[in-house]
Amino acid sequence: MQLRISPSMRSITISSSNGVVDSMKVRVAPQPPPPPPPPLGPGRRGGGGGWGAGWYWRAVAFPAVVALGCLLPFAFILAAVPALEAGGSKCSSIDCLGRRIGPSFLGRQGGDSARLVQDLYRIFDQVNNEEFPSNEKLPESFRDFLLEMKDNHYDARMLAVRLKATMESMDKEVNRSRLAEQLYKHYAATAIPKGIHCLSLRLTDEYSSNAHARKQLPPPELLPLLSDNSFQHYILASDNILAASVVVSSTVRSSSVPEKVVFHVITDKKTYPGMHSWFALNSISPAIVEVKGVHQFDWLTRENVPVLEAIENHRGVRNHYHGDHGTVSSASDNPRVLASKLQARSPKYISLLNHLRIYLPEVPFHQKHSILAFNLLHLLYSCFN
Repeated sequence: MQLRISPSMRSITISSSNGVVDSMKVRVAPQPPPPPPPPLGPGRRGGGGGWGAGWYWRAVAFPAVVALGCLLPFAFILAAVPALEAGGSKCSSIDCLGRRIGPSFLGRQGGDSARLVQDLYRIFDQVNNEEFPSNEKLPESFRDFLLEMKDNHYDARMLAVRLKATMESMDKEVNRSRLAEQLYKHYAATAIPKGIHCLSLRLTDEYSSNAHARKQLPPPELLPLLSDNSFQHYILASDNILAASVVVSSTVRSSSVPEKVVFHVITDKKTYPGMHSWFALNSISPAIVEVKGVHQFDWLTRENVPVLEAIENHRGVRNHYHGDHGTVSSASDNPRVLASKLQARSPKYISLLNHLRIYLPEVPFHQKHSILAFNLLHLLYSCFN
């Protein structure tokens, strides 16, 4: 007997072994699937362990629990660090965590802000060369600018145009203020104080009415000492009577041998009477003081001193240095350039007294071996400090 089982055909064949075909086939019907488990009622709970619950635990729940166990410590650290950095600020752990990892976690990396900045760059570049009408009124402050923008509902391009015009207007206003500052500084530095001006006028009147103010300086018996090489000779060229007096007095007081000091004070023709009166009425003994005016030098002529002709007769020099101060400046000038122009326009810089140091060998006391020429500004700074 032979027994054949065919799983694919779901049949069993039995045959005899004596050569006679005596077979019998038995067909097996397929087994139906097991019925689904009954649903749990509201009062019933699954008991443990059916096939579906085990599969769900192995496939879904267990990996999720493992993943949460790995991620929760990192989430706690990321939330705790910003909270500690925030200190006493009102920032909850969830808010701090969202601010810290929100954009990068979502893959944005601040993309909206970057695009907004790029759009603003493009708009500002487009309106860079546009001219704004000068007759239109512009806001005077940032608050006014915000109110105007809200009231008129400007788009991005008009906002850029108005912002550019406002910044240019404020820049011009600042530049005008700086130019005015330099101009006022120039007026304050070059204006003659009323007290000093009255002093010069009173000394000039004293020179014309008082014989003692016109006495010879130095006295005739001291004239040979003006060319004595054993004395210390100082030259002071100035038209400021009070400043010259301060320099002479300070030098004599600080000298170790004041009786060996000889001062040669040189001034212009206008200031000579007042300067002579001051040193004639206020003797600075034991030093010797000589007062001379540039008009008393015979060699000081246009032929010998070319700068004298340029100062007195050259029309371009007069117009450049004595013109209207208001024509120098414009709204586009650099304040430092304006300061240099105003300084060059000052009469002090075209005065002959400033050029005398060039012609020191021509002065009457040129035969001396050593002469010290004072810079009045530097000397006054040293005296008062």
